[in-house]
Amino acid sequence: MHTEATFPSFKRLSRLLTGMITIVALLTMIGAGSARSQAPDPSDTSTGSSSDVFGMPTNKTVGPYDFTTTDAKQINTELDKAKQTEPFAVGLADAVGHIKVATNFGWTLNTGFLVLFMQAGFALLTTGLVRKKNAAHLMMLNFAAYVIAFIGYYACGFAFQFGGVAAATSPSAPGNLGGTASLNHYLVNGWLGGTGFFLSGHAYDVGANALILFEVVFMETAGYIIVGAICERITFSAFVLCELFIGAFLYPIFGCWTWGGGWLARIGTTM
Repeated sequence: MHTEATFPSFKRLSRLLTGMITIVALLTMIGAGSARSQAPDPSDTSTGSSSDVFGMPTNKTVGPYDFTTTDAKQINTELDKAKQTEPFAVGLADAVGHIKVATNFGWTLNTGFLVLFMQAGFALLTTGLVRKKNAAHLMMLNFAAYVIAFIGYYACGFAFQFGGVAAATSPSAPGNLGGTASLNHYLVNGWLGGTGFFLSGHAYDVGANALILFEVVFMETAGYIIVGAICERITFSAFVLCELFIGAFLYPIFGCWTWGGGWLARIGTTM
């Protein structure tokens, strides 16, 4: 009797996953061994301060202090002067800056949740395009896509994409989320981030965590939008490999180039 073999087999899949985990573990050790000046802030006690209030183009000069600049060093210098003469005003500005960043967190998370619900829409769309006998399989692919691709993004995808965004000299650094200053190391400068493997270490930060949720839903959109193109044409094991590749490598690496402060984001200044 001839039986059609599925490709790839789960035995080969387990070997591939073992190899991926080993590579990511090595990259984690490399990233952890690199010196970083900014410690993470998981408790949200120091994220958001007066420096997040000032430095905007619409701000005016306050007394002898110039807060119209956007240069971080000059802002910090002016704030150090103000702390000596106007401690109450600086404390009030710190509170306002904290609220500003917290409000940005809330808005970012809510918009991320809305994008996540696109998954349900894609599930209904693709299921309605296939034969009745394959409806359950398509539903399984749509909802499994999130879990499987997130494993890859959790292990190394986020680190590859945004691990060096704070070190980049480009507008792509997410300053409105507190700057995510602890994500400041590249494995390969301009090509591959190096902080945040397994969302641990310097990625254990309130700003980084808000960024993670917002970015992972867009990665998942790229991951499960392909389900409509492969309806009734793929085995589940092959689908697992495809989602792992998208979540761990394909989307994050290109994302690093464009949104993570990589070479493509800087091309307007470097060329």
